Amino acid sequence: MRAMIPYLLVAYAIAVAGSGTWWLRRASWPVRLPRLGIAVWQALTFTVVASALLAGLILAVPCLRVWADWPGLKACVMSVRAQYASPGGALATTAGGAVTLFATGRLAWFTVSALIIARRRRTRHDEALALVGRHGPAPGMTVLDDDRPAVYCLPGRRRIVLTTGALRRLDSPQLNAVLAHERAHLTGRHHLVIMFAEALRCAFPRVRFFGIAANQIGGLVEMAADDAAARRAHRLTLADALLTLASARVPAGALGAGGTAGAQRIRRLIDSPQPARGARITAAAALALIAAPAVALSAPALAVMAISHCPPSASHAHVMTTAGQSMHGTGPETAAHLTIAGASWTSGAETAS
Repeated sequence: MRAMIPYLLVAYAIAVAGSGTWWLRRASWPVRLPRLGIAVWQALTFTVVASALLAGLILAVPCLRVWADWPGLKACVMSVRAQYASPGGALATTAGGAVTLFATGRLAWFTVSALIIARRRRTRHDEALALVGRHGPAPGMTVLDDDRPAVYCLPGRRRIVLTTGALRRLDSPQLNAVLAHERAHLTGRHHLVIMFAEALRCAFPRVRFFGIAANQIGGLVEMAADDAAARRAHRLTLADALLTLASARVPAGALGAGGTAGAQRIRRLIDSPQPARGARITAAAALALIAAPAVALSAPALAVMAISHCPPSASHAHVMTTAGQSMHGTGPETAAHLTIAGASWTSGAETAS
C-alpha cells in the first residue's frame, strides 16, 4: 500500500486541479462571495502543489523519521538502501527526487523573483511620483497632472495616486468610493495574494489550472475590494465611478479600481443579490469554507503520516516473530521464553540509544 501513495497523491492532485478548472471556474457563488472564493482557490492551489511535491518526496525517500530511537532510525536507513539497490527502485527514487527538487527550486525562484521585481518597480515608481506628483487632498495621496482618469495604489508604499482627470470627472461620493476601494487593497495586502498566484502561473506555465487560478484570483480580489467600498458608499455610486475609470491603465506593480473584469464588476454591483438568496449562499459558502480545506489537506496530511512511519528494526521483528510463534505454546517455559526475549530486546535498544 505504501508504494501506491505517490501515485494516489498524483491522482488526487489531478482531481483537485480538474475540479478547479471545470467546476469552480463556472460556479456563481465565488462572484457573490469573493473573499470565500479566494480562500477556496488558494486551498486548491496549495493542495495541488503539496500533493505533487509529497509524491516526489515519498518516491525519493520512502521512509523518513524526524524523531526515532537508534534501532528505528537504522531500520529506516536500511529501507532506503533496499529501495535504491533495485534498478526499478533506483529509477523511481531518482526521478522523484529530481522532480521534487526541480519543482521546489522553480517555485522558490519565481516567488522570490516576483517579490524583488515588484519591490523594484514600486521603488522606481515612487521616486518618479516624488518628482512629478504633488500632495493630494489627504495624507498618503499623490496627484498627477493627466487628463486621463485613473486611480490606483502602490502596495508596500501605502500610497494612493489620482490623476487630475479623475478629480474632475468623479464627484465627491464617487471619489470616496474609489478611495475606499484602494484602501481595501492596501489593508488586505491583496498584492501578495495576486503575486503568489502569478508566481505559480509563471513557474508552471504548462499547468492550465494555475493560469486559471491566477485569473480568477485577480478578478475576485477586485470584487472583494468592491464589496469593502460598497460598505462605505452606495453600490450604484461605486458602479458609476468604475464606469468612469474603466479605460484607466494601471502601472505594473500597482492595483487600481478600473481595468480588471470591469464590465463584470459593474454588472455585479448593479445586480446586487436579494437578502434571502444571499443568506442561503452565505450558509452554503460557510459549509464549503469549513469542508474544503479539510478535504483538500487530507491527502497531504495522510502522506506525511505515511512517510513518517518506518518499518520495525530487525531485532524488533525477530522478537515479534518469536512472540507470535510462542503464542501457540503452553506452560511456564513458553511464558518465560517470551519474557526473556522481550526483556533482552528492550535492554539492547536502550543501550544502543
